[in-house]
Amino acid sequence: MPGQRWISTAEPELGLGTILRADARQSDIIFTGCGELKHFTHASSPLLRVRFEIGDSIQMDGAVRIVDAVSEDSNGTLSYCCAGESLHEGSIDPEQPYLPASLRLLIAQYDAAYLFELRRRALQADTLDQDAYELFAIALLSHFGCRFMPVSEHVFLLDAEESELEPEFDRYTPCCFGNGQDSKDENTIHGGHPLMRRALERFLQSRAGSAGFLIDDTLPARSAVLETVFRSSDGSVSLLSLDVRGNHLSVYTPNEQAVFRSRDSQIDMKPFMRSLSQIYPTLLETSLLHAAQSDAGKLEALRLVVGAEFALFGKKGR
Repeated sequence: MPGQRWISTAEPELGLGTILRADARQSDIIFTGCGELKHFTHASSPLLRVRFEIGDSIQMDGAVRIVDAVSEDSNGTLSYCCAGESLHEGSIDPEQPYLPASLRLLIAQYDAAYLFELRRRALQADTLDQDAYELFAIALLSHFGCRFMPVSEHVFLLDAEESELEPEFDRYTPCCFGNGQDSKDENTIHGGHPLMRRALERFLQSRAGSAGFLIDDTLPARSAVLETVFRSSDGSVSLLSLDVRGNHLSVYTPNEQAVFRSRDSQIDMKPFMRSLSQIYPTLLETSLLHAAQSDAGKLEALRLVVGAEFALFGKKGR
């Protein structure tokens, strides 16, 4: 319907488009970010509906707003309530840096596989045990440029000179990690420490790790696993893994070496898009259905792990 926002999977760089006219066969969409008007036939349209949910970040006039509520009128157009202000979907910026995680893989946007795990741990930070919290805190702060040198067991020298977080630490400050909120030791970096609060806030507000893609050679050929992370209104976090047949995997962890190798590699998504478009929407729909039935809450992150021959998924062998 006119006023709705859509994105092209074939040309995501155009940004969000707005429907000007539509009938039973085709739509005219204006991409205001680049000033292009395009005509799409519904039967072969590479378009995806863009819908933000409560808790998502949207951009309006260059400023980031948090969605508090979403409403839909009789014509199917959306309005987002942000800090008491109602924003019609047609008024938000055509360039949206925080697209929903569910859309990102379909437009070939993905994050390095390890960032998915970092986001999951960030959402669970308050529940991590001591050792897990130490590993998480080092990984998170390293993500923002902090460097650590081990001195003894559980004691490190922190070099934050080049950190994006601008912490008030001298270079090579001895520190340790604890998951309590009220440590009186100024060199104990705990959940309530300003440095950790700043790092957690910036990381969770970013889209880093919200849509991961990983090639794991240890998976069977032409197979895939979709991992999804949900957070409920009470803050509890749940992880759901589904294989390509939609079976629930109670315990699943991708190969550590595959995750490590992916850290600095770039994946050309083009060979995988045909297979991804065949199985990913169904897996995502099944995962969201499971989450709704168990009241798991909002989708926070996902990672699609595929076998080496995933690009051949659905093709018949000779």
